[in-house]
Amino acid sequence: MIKIIVIFLLTLSFLQATDKKLSINSGFPYPETNLVESIVSEGFKRANIPFTYQTLPAERSLRNVNFSIDDVEAGRIWDIAKIYPNLVRIPVAIHSIDIVLLMKKDLHIHKTSDLASYNVGLIRGVKIAESIANKVKPLSVTIATSYLMLIKMLNNNRIDVILASKIAVLTMLSEIKENGLIMTSQPLVTLPLYTYLNKKHEALVPKLEASYKSMNEDGTIEKLHKLFLNNFEKNIRGSVSIIND
Repeated sequence: MIKIIVIFLLTLSFLQATDKKLSINSGFPYPETNLVESIVSEGFKRANIPFTYQTLPAERSLRNVNFSIDDVEAGRIWDIAKIYPNLVRIPVAIHSIDIVLLMKKDLHIHKTSDLASYNVGLIRGVKIAESIANKVKPLSVTIATSYLMLIKMLNNNRIDVILASKIAVLTMLSEIKENGLIMTSQPLVTLPLYTYLNKKHEALVPKLEASYKSMNEDGTIEKLHKLFLNNFEKNIRGSVSIIND
């Protein structure tokens, strides 16, 4: 009888463990977090892993997963595990930080070194833009706290070009309906982003890697990105020119 009870309890414990939903954190702001959620959710569904999804402040999101308060960090750069040693990477990019250009006229900037001839504006805290400016050494660098502030400076000819996070600036432009600007469609620089698990879930990495790979192979990740971006680009059509230069 005791043996039967022990087996029952072990079985119940196993079933409860396998039914536990992993908590997925996102440090992305609205509405970008919605795009990331659509991608990561599909990946976990294909891997048959139950989950919940929540948006938190960026630093808390990472720390919670690193210290095993939560289970999954939705999307971070390749090297983040050097700073947060309890994270393990799923080695398939699911999103990216795309830096595009916002200008009053087409300056035909095709590579980062072309920025050296111009007065550049960027947002404080957008590390990839700051890194580009530090490396290239433009004529001047203006660091602001909002794209609206930079657009005013652009219209007043105080700067020539803005280095902008594509999704962030599309979101802002769709709200303010600024006229007469040009935005590049193709990123000047792209930084891939990856999902991370707390190391206690490392056994799930191969399963999720296969799931994300299948999403790349059948075009799901690309389709989700295009759908999201097209909705914003439609909102600014007629007020901002988007070029493929």
